[in-house]
Amino acid sequence: MLERVKQVVTERKMALLVILCLLLAGIAYAVGRHSVSEQTAADKPAVMTREETQDKAALRAQLDISKSNAEALQKRLADVQAGRRAPTVTYHVTAPTVERAAQVVERQIRTDDPTLPRAAREKSDRTVVTPITQDKDGKELPAEEQKVDVYKINLRKDHRIKAGASVIDGKALMSVGYEQGRFEVLAHFDGSRYKGATVTYNIIEW
Repeated sequence: MLERVKQVVTERKMALLVILCLLLAGIAYAVGRHSVSEQTAADKPAVMTREETQDKAALRAQLDISKSNAEALQKRLADVQAGRRAPTVTYHVTAPTVERAAQVVERQIRTDDPTLPRAAREKSDRTVVTPITQDKDGKELPAEEQKVDVYKINLRKDHRIKAGASVIDGKALMSVGYEQGRFEVLAHFDGSRYKGATVTYNIIEW
């Protein structure tokens, strides 16, 4: 069986190389398109209600993020909104309502207003602006306790393209790889000649 596989690879190595190149080009194209949409989402802060920040589907849709990132983010935002994490900085905005204040803050962040505190202006993968009008039990807060939360979010990167070198039988080979979550595939080249592939899967993550 192994000999048969070797024979097929030897006979059709050019076709396999073309397929591999097309696969890598497709992956690069998909990643490029994804990064363009990510850049658009990163450039524009999202105004979300407190309820939306606790809905994984809403987080995924409005922030254009993966399911795993949405799940992790929802838990972190719940901690913040329950008061288990203190804000990095506090500042005041004058507006007739807290919802209007959220719109003002969103515009200030989008236009990189120099009057904003540094923490609100720093670059991040996503920014969420949330008007807080109720306490953690759902009761309406007095007007003087209502506020606008700004969440600066850096995501776990789910897609990676890698380049490096491998040494096999004392010979150095160039390696090109793609990783998504726990799955990784590497292709090995001797100059322009395809020499083989490696597939790995992370069985434990922490």
